[in-house]
Amino acid sequence: MNNKKSFPTHKPRSNLPWSAWEQQVVRMQKQITHACQRGDKEAVHTLQQRLMESEAARLLAVRRVTEENQGRHTAGVDGVKSLDAKERLAMATLIHPRNWKQQSPMPVKRVWIPKPGTTEQRPLAILPMIDRCKQALVKLALEPEWETQFEEHSYGFRPGRGTHDAITAILVAIEGHPMYVCNTDIEGAFDFVNQAVVLQKLQTYPALNQLIHAWLTAGVMDGNTYAPSPIGIAQGGILSPLLMNVALHGMEAVVANGVQGSHNAPYAYAIQQPLLIRYADNFVILHPNLQILQEAVSRVRHWLATIGLQLHAEKTHITHTLTPYEGQVGFDFLGFTIWQEGVGQTRHDVEPRFIDWGQTKHDVGPRFIDRGQQRQPSRVKTMVLPEQEASKRHIAAIEQKLRRLQNASQAQVIKELNPLIVGWTSYYNGIVPPFIMGQYDDLIEQKLLHWASKRHPGQQRAWLLTRYWHPVGSIGKRKNTFATHDGIQLRAYRQASIL
Repeated sequence: MNNKKSFPTHKPRSNLPWSAWEQQVVRMQKQITHACQRGDKEAVHTLQQRLMESEAARLLAVRRVTEENQGRHTAGVDGVKSLDAKERLAMATLIHPRNWKQQSPMPVKRVWIPKPGTTEQRPLAILPMIDRCKQALVKLALEPEWETQFEEHSYGFRPGRGTHDAITAILVAIEGHPMYVCNTDIEGAFDFVNQAVVLQKLQTYPALNQLIHAWLTAGVMDGNTYAPSPIGIAQGGILSPLLMNVALHGMEAVVANGVQGSHNAPYAYAIQQPLLIRYADNFVILHPNLQILQEAVSRVRHWLATIGLQLHAEKTHITHTLTPYEGQVGFDFLGFTIWQEGVGQTRHDVEPRFIDWGQTKHDVGPRFIDRGQQRQPSRVKTMVLPEQEASKRHIAAIEQKLRRLQNASQAQVIKELNPLIVGWTSYYNGIVPPFIMGQYDDLIEQKLLHWASKRHPGQQRAWLLTRYWHPVGSIGKRKNTFATHDGIQLRAYRQASIL
């Protein structure tokens, strides 16, 4: 037996009852959920303590940090990158709640990572190993309590929810109903949120309250420089997203409950509540009446100020899903562009909408433009595209790969492109229509033809297609695909996420 490959040390990995331990923890979490639904706060706290004292929960928490977490090989200020089997077992003992009073959280280590799509960098906090494991344990106890309370349209960093759910909620809300949309995010949410508000909302028992307060105020090490942390939540901690969701809990109610004050709005609009759909610190507010929407945004600004936060001025925009407002139709959210089109409008009322690849444009259908007293269409359809900047970054990554692989074999090209394609389509397929995804297939085919022509100067297109494109698929459904003779093929955008 190799102890470094097993945890705990007294059993081979294949014999460890992880499934039974997980089921035990799930049962305890369900008990917490039921107690919370009954409104029995004392029982909730008792059950949370019982869960965190259990060996099953402590072992699972350590396992998630040391074996499953993406940042598991990054050291905090303690210098610990990983644990062997004996150390993991010891850690499961160290994080028992009875030991918390003897342990003071160390400062988090700040590292700077690139911000996707920009030249900026954002800070990321790396916690010491013991605090990572304790936070994983605390999350197991707190999450079931808060999952019973979180608002309906909060989708970020919650179990069983994701970006597709947020986008789907938007599409359902605007289906057949053009609306004004405020698209915004919170500036420096993790950096500036009021810690006292977070602790007040948690309303947990004293020992856990003291531990979370100690984490929040442990300070930051940036290189050799220490800085205190009197405000904010360390972005990168295992518990941090849950704490941020707790801080932002109640925003939907603020948006909805103030609608009765809109006395000047038409009655049909005034009785319809604005809808807020949030993913972490990014959110949209929707309503068919501009005045009611603006009042809702104002209420959100005021409410955020009470917890130390504000909207990002440069990223706060009001648009309309169907007709131009301030020169724009539709909006971008979570990597998607969403807008609406009238069904059956005459061509003089519309202009083409394009996917902008940088050098080429592909028409994806009509889009409204301002024609003065333009009549509202009786029916509308909702359109969704990958966000333009995201498309440009993706195509640029493909082009960069092809330049680097100019002298590589076809099999190597396929091997390196497929992860990019699968990653892209796994995010967008299911939301973006297949005919749009098919346009990516057409574009990548042109990029590959260019790659092939540089390998074989002077050869005609037909020769290149014969050399590098081969029939793949069952009889009757064969299609020429960029593939090797032995069946190694490039994934298609229209189907890569389900292969």
